[in-house]
This record gives sequence, C-alpha cells and structure tokens, in this order.
Amino acid sequence: MSIKRILRKTFLYLLLAASVVVISSVLVTFLYRDQLIDHFIREFNKNINTPVHVGKINVSSLSNFPQISLTFHDVNVEESYTDSSYPLLAAEKIDFTFNPIAVFRGNYTIEEIHLTNAKCHLKMNKQGEINYDIFKQPDTTQHQAVKLDLSKVRLKDVTFTYTNELKDVILEVFTKSTSANLSALGSTYDVETSGDAFLHYLMVNKSMWAENKDLFVNSKLNYNDDEKYLTINSSTVKVSGSDFGVFGSYIFKDKQLVDLAVEGKDTDIQTLLSLLPKGSSERFSKYRSKGNVYFDLVMKGEISDKKSPALEVNFGLVDSRLYHPDTDAQITHADLKGTFYAAEMAKLNTATLQLENISGELEGNSFKSNLYLKNFDEPYVKCDFSGRIDINSLFKFYKAENIRSGKGVLDANINFEGQLKDLKKKETAQKIKTSGEINLEHLYLALRDFPLPLEDLQGNLLFNNNDLALSDVSGSLGNSDFLLNGFFKNIIAYLLFDNEPVGIESDLKSDFIDLDQLLLANSGDKKDDSQYSFKISPRLVLKFDCDIKSLKFRRFKPTAIRGDLKVKNQVAVSDQITLNAMGGSIALSGMVDASRNKLVRVNTSFTLHDINVDSIFYVFENFNQDFLEDRHLKGKIFASVDAEMTFNDNLSLYSETLTSNISTTIKGGELNNFEPMQKLARYLDEDKLDHLQFSELKNDIHIENRTIYLPEMEVSSNITDIKITGTHTFDQNINYKVVAPLRSQRKIDKDEAFGAIEEDDSGRTMLFLKIIGTTSDYRVMYDKESVKKKVVSDLKKEVKELKDAFKNKGRDEQKTIELEEDDYFDWDN
Repeated sequence: MSIKRILRKTFLYLLLAASVVVISSVLVTFLYRDQLIDHFIREFNKNINTPVHVGKINVSSLSNFPQISLTFHDVNVEESYTDSSYPLLAAEKIDFTFNPIAVFRGNYTIEEIHLTNAKCHLKMNKQGEINYDIFKQPDTTQHQAVKLDLSKVRLKDVTFTYTNELKDVILEVFTKSTSANLSALGSTYDVETSGDAFLHYLMVNKSMWAENKDLFVNSKLNYNDDEKYLTINSSTVKVSGSDFGVFGSYIFKDKQLVDLAVEGKDTDIQTLLSLLPKGSSERFSKYRSKGNVYFDLVMKGEISDKKSPALEVNFGLVDSRLYHPDTDAQITHADLKGTFYAAEMAKLNTATLQLENISGELEGNSFKSNLYLKNFDEPYVKCDFSGRIDINSLFKFYKAENIRSGKGVLDANINFEGQLKDLKKKETAQKIKTSGEINLEHLYLALRDFPLPLEDLQGNLLFNNNDLALSDVSGSLGNSDFLLNGFFKNIIAYLLFDNEPVGIESDLKSDFIDLDQLLLANSGDKKDDSQYSFKISPRLVLKFDCDIKSLKFRRFKPTAIRGDLKVKNQVAVSDQITLNAMGGSIALSGMVDASRNKLVRVNTSFTLHDINVDSIFYVFENFNQDFLEDRHLKGKIFASVDAEMTFNDNLSLYSETLTSNISTTIKGGELNNFEPMQKLARYLDEDKLDHLQFSELKNDIHIENRTIYLPEMEVSSNITDIKITGTHTFDQNINYKVVAPLRSQRKIDKDEAFGAIEEDDSGRTMLFLKIIGTTSDYRVMYDKESVKKKVVSDLKKEVKELKDAFKNKGRDEQKTIELEEDDYFDWDN
C-alpha cells in the first residue's frame, strides 16, 4: 500500500473520530441535558451540607469543546458557620466538564473545573472553627451517579481572602489566570500549578508584612489523601524579579506538621526588604543593591493553637553596593552576615537576631558594627559601632524625617549592652552598660519643624552607662551661642522610648542669648512669625548654672546674668538670678509653671537696685498706657517686689491674674511736664508744677483685680509738699486724692472750696483735691468727702489687708514648688 493511500486512510479515520466526538457532544447536549443536570444536582446535594444558590444552569458543547460543560451561573455557596448566610464562594460561573462519549455511555465523571470571576472567603474564628467545612462524609455503600476524576482546574479572575482570628492573620490574593494539572494514582495526586498572582496584603498581628506584590508561581506538588501528606517538589515563586525556590512537606492527618525550606535565587536588597512588615521596610523601599545578596529560610514544626513551628532565616551581603536611585550617595564594600531564629515563630520572646561583621564605606568613610538582639518582647541588646561619618553623606543616603540638611563629621566608637526595659526604672538603669565616645566636628543641622539651624556644634560626648557626659560642647542656635559642660542623664532611654524623661545637669555659658528669636522660633506657626510661644517639655529635667554675658528680650537687654535654673514636671524654678540692666542691678527668684494646658503661671520675687525709672518705663513700653510715660520721669529706683501672674502660651498676660506687692524708694526723682500736675497749679497758687524735683520718695504699692492701689505718700519737691493716694485701674480709670498746702486763697473760690480746706496739726491750711475720670478724660475737683470720711485712712487699711493676704498666699505657694535637691533627677518608676 502506498504512503499516499495510508495518509488518506488515516485522515478519514481522524475525520470519522472527530465526527463521532462532535456528534456525541451535540447529541449529549440535546438528549442527555436534563439527565446530566438531574444526576449532578442529586449528587451535589448528597455531598454538600450548606445551602447553594444558583441563578441558572445550562449545558453546552461549545464553551469547552470537545468536552461537555455543565455551567452554573451566579453561584453563591454559604459558609459552614451555624446561623450564617455569608458567602464562602460567590462566582459568576463554574464550569464542570465531562467526556461526551463517556456521558453517552452513562458515565458522569467530572474531568475539569473552571472557576471564573469569583471571590472565595476562607475563615477560622477564635475558637478554631473553619467556615469551609461544607462537604459531607461520603457514603461508600451507595452508588454515585456523578464521580470526580479531575485532570485540570482553571481559575480566571479569582480573589481569595483568608482570615484567621485565632492567629490574627489576614491574607488577600488575586489571580488573573492560574491552571493546575492533576494526575491521580489511587489516593495519591500529582499536581503541577502555573499562574500569576497579585498579593493585595498579608497582615500578621496587625502588622502589614506584604502589600501589592506581583507573584508568579510554578509548583510541583504530590498529595496523599489517605495520609493527608503534601510534598512540595522543585517549586519556584517569583517576587519582584527574584526567584525563590520552595520545597518541603506539610502533614495534617493527626497534627499539622510543616517542614518548609525557601532559598533565594538572584535576590537583591529590595526584594528582601519587601518581605518585611510594611512599617519596618517602607522607608527603605527605594534602596537598591549591586553584588552578592543571599537569603534562605527554614520553617519546621507543629502548627496548632498552642504551638508554632521554628523559623530560621539566614541572609547577608558580600562586597555589595547599596544606593538610593534619587541621590549619588552610596555605601560600597558592604558586608553583612545575618541570622534570625525563633524556636516558635509566633512567640517573639523566643527569637534572636544576630548581625555580624557589618562593614562598609559611606563616601570614603569606613565603619564597622555588630548587633545581637534576644527576645523581641523584652529585648536584650548588645551592639557596637565604630567609624567616622560625614553627616552630609549620611543624610544624602538616608533622608531623616525631621532634618532638612546637615554637615560636619561624627567620629564615634560606642558599645551598648543590656535589657532595654531596665532603662525605664531608676533602680535597674545602672545595669545597662554603655561606653565609648563621640567627637563632634563642626556639625550643622537644619530641622524641618524648627526654623533656627544648629551651627558649628563641637565637643566631646562620653557615654557612661545611661548617662552622657558633655565636655566643652559648644555651638549656636540662630543668634544665640552656648558652651556646655555637664551631663545628659537617662539619655539612652530618652532616645529609645516615648515619654521617657531626659535630664541635663550642666554649666551653661553664653556670650549672647536672643530670647526673642528663640520664643518666636518655638511657636512653629508659619502663618504668624511674630507670635511668641512658651513651652516646657514634660520630658525635660534640667539643672543649669548659668553665666550669660548678655540677653535680649524685646527692649529688655540685661548683661552679666548669673544664677541657677531648675526644670522638672514642666515647672522652672530659680533660687537666685542676678543681672545688670537699666543702669542698675536686679536679683530675682521664682517659679514658672507651664504644666497647665496653654497657661504659663509665674510666681516671683525680685529686688531692683539703682535702676533708672525712665528706663523701666521705656523697656516695658510704658506698660501699654500713655498717661505716665518715660519722658515724664527721672530718678533711681530701689524696690522689693513680690508678684504672681498668668500668661497664655503666647506670653500675653491675663491681667486679672496679676497680683503684686511693691515696696519702692525713688531717689533724685523728677516729674516733668505731667499734665495732671499742671492742672493742679491753679488750685495750689503755684506758678508751675511742670518740673517737680524730689530727693526721696517711698511707698508700698499693691496691684490686684486689675487695679493699682497707691497708699498715701508724701512728695516733698522743690516747689511744694504734696500727699497723694488713690487707685488706677487697667482700664485707665483713675481716682487720685491730693492734699497740698494752700499758701494763698487768691486762686480759689472760697464758697466752692468750702469743706475741702482744713488745717493740719502744724496749723497749715491744706487743700483737698481729687483727680477722677479716665487717663484721656479726667477732672480735677475739690475733695470734700476725704475731709469728712477720712477716705485716705480707709484705703490704707484696705491695702494692708490685701498685702497681708497676698504675702501669706505666697508663702504657701512657695512650699508647693520647692524641689528636693537630692531627688531632682529621680525618674518616676
């Protein structure tokens, strides 16, 4: 027989076979449609123990030709939890395929399943119950009309979510297209899977471990259904361009036992970082690497509600280069050997992390380091670092969130060892072993949330366990400069933990402090850069001995400022500060309490010695009034002042809170061109009262309830002797009483003045006047009431009572703010 006849005959056989398949498929579709649906539903109901809702069912010979397809549309399979109708599976359609010839012969065996546009929700609740226990135990004694002999499963546009409330795990994966080929020998199945996947997220214990990852999976699996034993052979998972080889086993017959190994192939630093929790890796996600980066993982042990498998991860770098694609800074010759091990991966108190022989060069400056961490719940840490770091290079390589820019050099050699929780208690803090030093060489730091740069920072920092010694640490902050010698106490805990205090005990020297600039910078208000902001951190404990050559605050420019300053619990206290200002000297003590929300409470005592009166009015901007100004006054003031007051955090005074006792003496005084005195001239038969000179003036003044109380004082001037008393409110309402000798009655109307004239003990005729109204609209009048009622004596008594009450209150307040010297740096446990 010729080849031509053989080919022709073969073609006819193939055409005949194809015709048989097509005819069988079409005949089955029309003749056996109802029978196929009836058998399938009956068997389906025998094996499924949760409600299944289907929109419609049809049989087709074309959708998966040459096989017959039984298609369920709009499928909703309820989960197996009692009294729950939440869907376990919701699918647009599910195709079950059959061999048409086998169906024609009465053999209803499912060979393939195609799942399209579906969402599958798998759950385990806190009691360990699953929601996918939907299959009944098969009854082997009954005949099965429909059988399962799968050779392929295909998924298209399917989303899987898995929620494990017992282990606090949430997972969501989407696949555009995945197929699995199956072959069976008895109860043993070989499965080959290939397809893409998109990992939306994997969250463990509220931490995001992975998010938005493109994956491609090729797996070869062997599954024994009798033994519930899964073997993973030569499988690979591609993540972010790197391949990971996966192999191992999973047994779940009596116990859940896992033995899994993962080995990285062609990995880089970005891939390894992407596997870490999102919070840990996010800031490093853009970094790249060149060189040898290795990674392998072994997970082995039991999975149950009480146990979890052991986990060991080995990773590292060998002569690699690390860089950020947006900058030109890079670490070269990077080496690292790392090991993570947990006896039970769900119990971080069993975990250890060891990073050995970390080394590299950051733009030519080399460094070395080691780190050992044990028990992630209560970490024990041992680490060391030595190297020279250029700050500009560091911030180019790693963008610090709170720092705009920096330059200068850190030369460091430090060691740390101890359990971190010991830092939180005074009695255990000394167990921490910290040693080494850092040399600062012309550092410059510009912060994002603070407008003033820290410039030319120099000096030596020496670690002593939990404290840091400062040796000749100098620099400038804006216009202000400083030189510190002392200690930072509790510095390690302050840097590592939120809400831990830091103590500074130091000598502070400065040539100049620009307090205006510092308070404006502290406001942090970019919209209003003219508003002060006063704050004391609740974490700051401070004890300074100050020596400041000069300071500027508005018009106040003191020099030779020396004294002590202590801060704790947002309260600043000084026993004594001395300074020179306004032509004389001032000594003060007191308390500033900023512990109340947006309130600054001040309690102070101070003395003024030989101060120019006009300078006081000028410096304090005439106390926001234009009635009595610096241009009216001359002389030297000696005073003792006790005061308390409250400001808002912008240093605006709540005037109603100001209370003060002022004992004052003015020597060599002058009152010039003061309008009320000029108006008095016509009553007192004096030609001029526009230039009064007096050798000494004494009085005890009290301020309370927005009112200045002025007890009677005698002004013996070059022209006349005048007694003055009265009140002056902060709203500029005045009520002054004036008593002066009347040398001649030619300028007054005797009838009008009747009752306002009286002789004193020496026989002099005295005229009683009053000045009432406001500072902008006042009148000088005869004061007949004071003659009759002795108003001056009444006011004197009232002022004395107010002063005595304030003094007693001040003593009580002082007791509440005293700080014990020996316990000043004791931290609350």
